[in-house]
Amino acid sequence: MNLNKNHPLAERRFLDEETQCLKYLKENQPHLVAHYIEHLDKGRQTILNKLASSLLREDVNSLYSDSVQLKKIGSVYVTSLLKVYKKWEPFLHQLQTVELREDLSYRMKSFEDYMILFPIKDELAFRRVTLEGEVLWISKESHGKVRTASELISLLEISDEGYKLIHELDNGTANQSLGYAKHAHWIESLKKEMGENRCPSSLEYVKRKKQDEPLWSQLSFFEQLSLEGHHLHPGSKTKTGMSPEDVATYSPEFHQTFKICFVAVKKEWVEMTEAEPNTIEETFSEIMPSYHDFMTKNKLNLDNYKLLPIHEWQYKHALYPLYQSEINRGIIIPIETLSIVCEASSSFRTVLPQNNNSRFVKLAVNSQMTSTVRSISSQTALNSTIFTEMVRDILKEETELTPFLPLNEIAGYTFKSERDDQRRNLTVVIRENREEDLDEQEVMITGSSLYAISPFSNRTILAELLDEYCEHQKISKERGAQSFFKEYLSVTIPGFLTFLTKYGVALEGHLQNSLPVFKNGKPVRFYFRDWGGARIFKKRLVAQNLFPDFHPGSITMTDNIEEMYSKAHYTIFQSHFGEVIRLLVEASGVYEGEFWALVKMTCEDTFTSLSLTVPWNVEEDRAFFYQREVKHKALTRMRMSSSEGYLYSQVTNPLGREES
Repeated sequence: MNLNKNHPLAERRFLDEETQCLKYLKENQPHLVAHYIEHLDKGRQTILNKLASSLLREDVNSLYSDSVQLKKIGSVYVTSLLKVYKKWEPFLHQLQTVELREDLSYRMKSFEDYMILFPIKDELAFRRVTLEGEVLWISKESHGKVRTASELISLLEISDEGYKLIHELDNGTANQSLGYAKHAHWIESLKKEMGENRCPSSLEYVKRKKQDEPLWSQLSFFEQLSLEGHHLHPGSKTKTGMSPEDVATYSPEFHQTFKICFVAVKKEWVEMTEAEPNTIEETFSEIMPSYHDFMTKNKLNLDNYKLLPIHEWQYKHALYPLYQSEINRGIIIPIETLSIVCEASSSFRTVLPQNNNSRFVKLAVNSQMTSTVRSISSQTALNSTIFTEMVRDILKEETELTPFLPLNEIAGYTFKSERDDQRRNLTVVIRENREEDLDEQEVMITGSSLYAISPFSNRTILAELLDEYCEHQKISKERGAQSFFKEYLSVTIPGFLTFLTKYGVALEGHLQNSLPVFKNGKPVRFYFRDWGGARIFKKRLVAQNLFPDFHPGSITMTDNIEEMYSKAHYTIFQSHFGEVIRLLVEASGVYEGEFWALVKMTCEDTFTSLSLTVPWNVEEDRAFFYQREVKHKALTRMRMSSSEGYLYSQVTNPLGREES
């Protein structure tokens, strides 16, 4: 096949974004250049596999339903083809020259001039396809591997809308390799730090570190360990509008400290909510004398201004473009001399001040990450304490939910403006950190780090937890995996379903918002956080005599029960439990269905208890959660569509009712 330079299969050494990363490293961090080049293929493969998995799961352009299953057994090729069409014969002849792995199955999709083969390691519930190895293309004359996610987009003959993904995917690919390069160097430094006292696991490391440095944050360690970001989204490392330097400075996986900057804003231009007065002043108490000095020197009346924190990237790149007029008029006063050192959590825009690690500070960042520009709506900020109070009222009634605990949002601030971009980009939410509540043997782990690879054992953090659990329980890995998961469900499902079924509150329960606590590997408590994405079915909440006064324009409260269901099912069952089950299957070899049976059993136990107070709600929820097919949020298709709403794919439900 003769290829011109614009053909998707034409050879190209570096993506433009990779070249930019290399240039940055050569000029600023030359010690990482070799690591970056070494990890280029791995970074490309990670984003490529996420994209391919997502396209198959969502059946974009019938990629899943129209593909042919293929398996090589010795010298025999077994396929789902009922008939071999003549036009396929040259491709199938070329296929015999390709080295296919016998431990994998393949999905083969035919196009005009070539075929694409997707290497499938496993396929689990909700059509979650795990890829391993190289995605291959086969023409009549030759074959090769698909090198990048954007190359795959070009090959799949996707509509013009899909091509807008290419820049995002190339950006994420380069950033992923940059993260791998830094991670490799960081592991080298960890090994030097440990010297001869090598640790068998990350769990052992954080326990030792905490003993040596009581003020060290184990939660920060796990927040920054999730190297690959969102486990399902192909845009997991996309950060459009950010330079390689920005990515390396502010992303959690780079383990950097940076600044929280500050502005003074005239009080009449600030809307705010605080659980207790002076939350800003208390959170940033160490800089308040300097703030007072600044205001006095500049002859500004303290009583007329509110001090607000702002992310350093936002301060440098978004503050002046968005608020130049307000700065010129003295409505907003940037304070160059005022800052506090912080580090990023797994969510990038949520930071942990080093001077006060009892508080997380969520700050707006006007850059796209995954599918969303990470500014913060005024409603999210101003509903923070209202939602917190509602959660407290619920937990006051549901006294049996002692292991299911919130990280409360204690204050929210937003800039007053008729312009939505101005309201969203000078917005702050302050949230509790409950790490200090842990006893010496307990460890709190960010949910999105459960699938991270440990720098000590080279296995997932969840696999390390399972080992510790089995060792302390003195049981086999197979029995232990099921017992461990049963314990995990006992501290999660009763809380999630009580909030949902009795009160209509669908918490956004994906892994990034989840902070399970373990003791000797055993799940003992579960903290949930971040109210911004929750959905509340008003009818159920009102029936329990709860009437939170959410900010006008909020999408939190809904009269549509389907909105409540889709939020809960996707984030809790598909994204959260689905991933934990995948990790347990991988670590133990236990059949996936055994774990979903435990999910259904725990749901049934909770529903039985709730039927004493809300029997009709229970029947509604049983009908929804046990239907044969459910909708799966189509993350990639939404990025390829001009539609502003959510898009879904229909998938088989592992909790579906069995045939009678």
